[in-house]
Amino acid sequence: MDIENMIAFNKVAELKSISAAANELNHLQSNMSNKIKNIEKHFKAQLFYRHSYGVELTADGEKLYQQFKKMILLWEETEDIISEKEENISIGIMLSSFPLQLNTIATQFYQAFPNKKLSIISGNTDELIFKVLNGELNIAYITELENTKQYLNHSIKSQTLSRDKLVFTGNMKGRSLHQLLSDERFYVSSKQCYSYKALITLMSNHNVNNEAISEINIVETLLDICKNDLGIGIVPESLALKYNFLDYKVLPDEVAALRKMLIYHTTHSISNAERWFIEKSKLVFRK
Repeated sequence: MDIENMIAFNKVAELKSISAAANELNHLQSNMSNKIKNIEKHFKAQLFYRHSYGVELTADGEKLYQQFKKMILLWEETEDIISEKEENISIGIMLSSFPLQLNTIATQFYQAFPNKKLSIISGNTDELIFKVLNGELNIAYITELENTKQYLNHSIKSQTLSRDKLVFTGNMKGRSLHQLLSDERFYVSSKQCYSYKALITLMSNHNVNNEAISEINIVETLLDICKNDLGIGIVPESLALKYNFLDYKVLPDEVAALRKMLIYHTTHSISNAERWFIEKSKLVFRK
């Protein structure tokens, strides 16, 4: 079993299509089909269900996919260590959603790739998208409103990691949404963030002009203000739950949905070290 066959198998599993995988890896479709059949023959198991619209993994196939993924990452890591090729990797992350676990991943990265230089740069969504487009960042992790089309820029590739919802935090006092938008002071992490965009959209939809909006970029402080009935915050539901703030209400559907995404420029080829970082961090950013 060679590494190329493992890569081929996993690409078919991810794209759920033998023809699409063959096209991406520049293989003939017949050769790709033979690779899959030979792997199934080797393990004496059916690894894919075949459908008219493509393929999907069987239970055994899913187990093999996960094992191959580990082996491919280890192989690529080994290649980078032996080659001693220097590489500068710049990763963009939103400060408001910077996970502490990332520090551990960064430490592991330096242990695995001692000749790579890793730079982690924070910013809001707009700043990170701009830096990806201009080649200042290799990859970036962003959070954006589900109905925002900005991330669909033809020069950006994106991968959805998880979904979330925006919530009002604080005492609503039984008021209608129109009353809340008209009378209350609101707190968002930044006037460049998705929370502010959602609030401005709601005010526009309800013909409300309320300039009582303050920026608080420390989540604990923002929630403490709301607990003391000094205003209403807008944060992702995951953050409210993380800080055990249960007095919240989900925003209206048109502005509630969020998605966390990994983005990079279409001309950027993901390196082995970057792929290692992405795989290690997926569980963190999916929370």
